[in-house]
Amino acid sequence: ALLRLRDDNGKHVPPDVFIPVAEEIGLIDEIGTWVLENACATAATWPGDAKISVNLSAAQFKRHSVCGSTRRALQKSGLDPQRLYLEITESLLMANSAEVLEQLRELKHMGVSIVMDDFGSGYSSLGYMLKFPFDRIKIDRSFISGLAANQENSRDVVQTIIALGHTLNMTVTAEGVETLSQANALREMNCDDAQGYLFGRPVPATEIAAIFMKQFSGELRNVEAARRNVA
Repeated sequence: ALLRLRDDNGKHVPPDVFIPVAEEIGLIDEIGTWVLENACATAATWPGDAKISVNLSAAQFKRHSVCGSTRRALQKSGLDPQRLYLEITESLLMANSAEVLEQLRELKHMGVSIVMDDFGSGYSSLGYMLKFPFDRIKIDRSFISGLAANQENSRDVVQTIIALGHTLNMTVTAEGVETLSQANALREMNCDDAQGYLFGRPVPATEIAAIFMKQFSGELRNVEAARRNVA
């Protein structure tokens, strides 16, 4: 779930511009709650077990509001908690790890999945992985970009992170995959998932239903083709 804002002229204001302002004027907690509720309500209309990820801000943890907001969002939407991923960054843990970890444990008790985003971009990721059983880690895009340039160091680091995640029973996702060569390299390294422009660009929530319908139609065609082959 990606937050977008338009100015008075209809132009997009980048998140790295308006999010710091929202944090500075004390609105990010309310915005975070609104995003959670809308994300859960939207995902509840999707078919099957399709999941949604929502980024959490430090302000939500500072005010100890994130657990209550998440519980209400799930109750109001009726979304299965197993379909919700909540993403945090390492910088959040560095602020007040004890308090944050306590709230993360409560969130996990609800049944939602906890994800460490931008893994490897800081210095203490490994320590936090040992303190808290994350369900998923997402390899920072800076390492993935090195795969495109065929940089040996980048490949070694990515391979190490994948092996580490699997050793700790965590799913590993690569961020910022833009080329087929990157995707193939990640497949060879047994990376579980990948996301990036190679697979799709951000779209309005109203267009998600059409994407699901397209996938469903493709599955039906495959089933029909298989039936013809059997016949």
